[in-house]
Amino acid sequence: MKNNKIILCCLFLLILISGCSSKESPNSQESSADWAYPFVVWNEDVYEIQNEEVNRSEIEDEIGEVKHYSDYEGIYSNGFSNEYPVGTKLYKIKGIDTEVNIAIESEQGRYINAKNKGKYKGK
Repeated sequence: MKNNKIILCCLFLLILISGCSSKESPNSQESSADWAYPFVVWNEDVYEIQNEEVNRSEIEDEIGEVKHYSDYEGIYSNGFSNEYPVGTKLYKIKGIDTEVNIAIESEQGRYINAKNKGKYKGK
């Protein structure tokens, strides 16, 4: 009877311990992110994507593009976005310093405002 109690306790402890373990993502250095807002990183700054369009006539020069997309947390660099795919173009807006706002070409001929939120802390 005493052996049965010991076996039962060990079995319960084993189930309890295995239930507390966590699954690792395919890349153990990454975990799915719950971003505070959609953004793009350009020139070492993070730009929050706004819900406002920029008129095509206000678009100046292309200043960069999205080089890395991910919805997993990690360490990324310039050209990273958690919203737009690789190849998405970034533009200067006429009369606005790029340290304040930039425009993102969300689809052919449609541009979205992105506001500078400061230095990117992902490094």
